[in-house]
Amino acid sequence: MKINRIAHASFKVTDMKQALAYYCDGLGFTQKFELPDENGKPWINYLEIQPGQFLELFYDSEGLPKATHGYDLNGYLHLSLEVDDLEAVKSELEAKGLPVNSEIKFGPDKSYQLWSEDPDGNQIEFMQYTPDSFQLK
Repeated sequence: MKINRIAHASFKVTDMKQALAYYCDGLGFTQKFELPDENGKPWINYLEIQPGQFLELFYDSEGLPKATHGYDLNGYLHLSLEVDDLEAVKSELEAKGLPVNSEIKFGPDKSYQLWSEDPDGNQIEFMQYTPDSFQLK
Protein backbone atom coordinates (compact mmCIF):
# COMPACT_ATOMS: atom_id res chain seq x y z
CA MET A 1 0.00 0.00 0.00
CA LYS A 2 1.38 3.40 -0.94
CA ILE A 3 0.44 6.38 1.24
CA ASN A 4 1.05 9.64 -0.62
CA ARG A 5 0.82 11.97 2.39
CA ILE A 6 -1.40 13.06 5.23
CA ALA A 7 -4.47 14.46 3.49
CA HIS A 8 -5.94 16.12 6.58
CA ALA A 9 -6.29 16.02 10.33
CA SER A 10 -9.79 16.53 11.65
CA PHE A 11 -10.96 18.37 14.77
CA LYS A 12 -14.37 19.18 16.20
CA VAL A 13 -14.36 22.75 17.52
CA THR A 14 -16.61 24.47 20.05
CA ASP A 15 -16.48 27.89 18.35
CA MET A 16 -15.88 27.95 14.59
CA LYS A 17 -15.37 31.73 14.47
CA GLN A 18 -12.59 31.58 17.06
CA ALA A 19 -11.06 28.50 15.41
CA LEU A 20 -10.99 30.21 12.00
CA ALA A 21 -9.42 33.31 13.55
CA TYR A 22 -6.73 31.18 15.18
CA TYR A 23 -5.89 28.99 12.20
CA CYS A 24 -6.41 31.51 9.38
CA ASP A 25 -5.59 34.90 10.88
CA GLY A 26 -3.10 33.58 13.41
CA LEU A 27 -1.34 30.72 11.64
CA GLY A 28 -1.93 31.81 8.04
CA PHE A 29 -4.01 28.85 6.86
CA THR A 30 -6.45 29.56 3.99
CA GLN A 31 -10.15 28.79 4.23
CA LYS A 32 -10.51 26.54 1.16
CA PHE A 33 -14.21 25.54 1.24
CA GLU A 34 -17.12 24.80 3.54
CA LEU A 35 -19.44 21.80 3.26
CA PRO A 36 -23.05 21.93 4.41
CA ASP A 37 -24.88 18.96 5.87
CA GLU A 38 -27.75 17.29 4.03
CA ASN A 39 -30.08 20.05 5.29
CA GLY A 40 -27.84 22.87 4.08
CA LYS A 41 -26.60 23.82 7.57
CA PRO A 42 -22.88 24.50 8.24
CA TRP A 43 -21.01 21.25 8.86
CA ILE A 44 -17.29 21.26 7.92
CA ASN A 45 -14.69 23.93 7.09
CA TYR A 46 -11.62 22.88 5.10
CA LEU A 47 -8.51 24.94 5.74
CA GLU A 48 -5.49 24.61 3.46
CA ILE A 49 -2.14 24.52 5.24
CA GLN A 50 -0.08 24.05 2.06
CA PRO A 51 -1.23 22.80 -1.35
CA GLY A 52 -2.74 19.37 -0.78
CA GLN A 53 -2.57 19.49 3.05
CA PHE A 54 -5.64 20.40 5.05
CA LEU A 55 -7.14 20.84 8.47
CA GLU A 56 -10.79 19.80 8.60
CA LEU A 57 -12.87 21.59 11.25
CA PHE A 58 -16.29 20.22 12.25
CA TYR A 59 -18.88 22.48 13.84
CA ASP A 60 -20.02 21.59 17.36
CA SER A 61 -23.35 23.37 17.48
CA GLU A 62 -26.70 22.40 18.91
CA GLY A 63 -28.82 20.65 16.33
CA LEU A 64 -26.03 19.95 13.85
CA PRO A 65 -25.32 16.34 12.90
CA LYS A 66 -22.44 14.42 14.40
CA ALA A 67 -19.53 13.68 12.08
CA THR A 68 -19.20 10.51 10.03
CA HIS A 69 -18.70 8.20 13.00
CA GLY A 70 -20.89 9.99 15.57
CA TYR A 71 -18.17 11.91 17.39
CA ASP A 72 -19.24 13.21 20.79
CA LEU A 73 -15.98 14.87 21.82
CA ASN A 74 -14.24 18.07 20.92
CA GLY A 75 -10.69 17.92 19.63
CA TYR A 76 -9.15 15.10 17.58
CA LEU A 77 -11.59 13.23 15.35
CA HIS A 78 -9.55 11.35 12.74
CA LEU A 79 -6.44 11.23 10.58
CA SER A 80 -6.87 11.09 6.80
CA LEU A 81 -4.25 9.54 4.51
CA GLU A 82 -4.25 10.26 0.78
CA VAL A 83 -3.89 7.22 -1.50
CA ASP A 84 -4.12 6.57 -5.25
CA ASP A 85 -6.15 3.33 -5.19
CA LEU A 86 -8.73 2.67 -2.46
CA GLU A 87 -9.63 -0.77 -3.83
CA ALA A 88 -5.98 -1.84 -3.43
CA VAL A 89 -5.85 -0.33 0.08
CA LYS A 90 -9.03 -2.16 1.09
CA SER A 91 -7.67 -5.46 -0.26
CA GLU A 92 -4.37 -5.00 1.52
CA LEU A 93 -6.00 -4.08 4.84
CA GLU A 94 -8.20 -7.16 4.62
CA ALA A 95 -5.26 -9.40 3.63
CA LYS A 96 -3.33 -8.20 6.68
CA GLY A 97 -6.30 -8.74 9.00
CA LEU A 98 -6.63 -5.00 9.71
CA PRO A 99 -10.07 -3.46 10.32
CA VAL A 100 -12.10 -2.16 7.39
CA ASN A 101 -14.96 -0.21 8.94
CA SER A 102 -16.80 0.95 5.83
CA GLU A 103 -17.34 0.35 2.17
CA ILE A 104 -15.69 2.76 -0.24
CA LYS A 105 -17.95 5.81 -0.33
CA PHE A 106 -18.14 8.94 -2.46
CA GLY A 107 -18.15 11.97 -0.16
CA PRO A 108 -19.74 15.41 -0.49
CA ASP A 109 -16.26 16.82 -1.22
CA LYS A 110 -16.20 14.73 -4.44
CA SER A 111 -13.53 12.37 -3.03
CA TYR A 112 -13.69 8.67 -2.22
CA GLN A 113 -13.13 7.45 1.32
CA LEU A 114 -12.62 4.24 3.25
CA TRP A 115 -12.41 3.91 7.04
CA SER A 116 -10.29 1.81 9.39
CA GLU A 117 -9.12 2.19 13.00
CA ASP A 118 -5.94 1.60 14.91
CA PRO A 119 -5.79 -0.81 17.90
CA ASP A 120 -6.87 1.98 20.27
CA GLY A 121 -9.92 2.82 18.16
CA ASN A 122 -8.48 6.00 16.61
CA GLN A 123 -10.28 6.54 13.32
CA ILE A 124 -8.19 6.45 10.14
CA GLU A 125 -9.66 7.63 6.85
CA PHE A 126 -8.08 6.68 3.53
CA MET A 127 -8.98 9.25 0.86
CA GLN A 128 -8.69 9.03 -2.92
CA TYR A 129 -9.08 12.32 -4.74
CA THR A 130 -10.88 12.67 -8.07
CA PRO A 131 -10.40 15.39 -10.70
CA ASP A 132 -13.49 17.07 -9.18
CA SER A 133 -12.35 16.88 -5.53
CA PHE A 134 -12.82 20.19 -3.77
CA GLN A 135 -9.34 19.79 -2.27
CA LEU A 136 -7.82 20.09 -5.75
CA LYS A 137 -9.84 23.10 -6.94
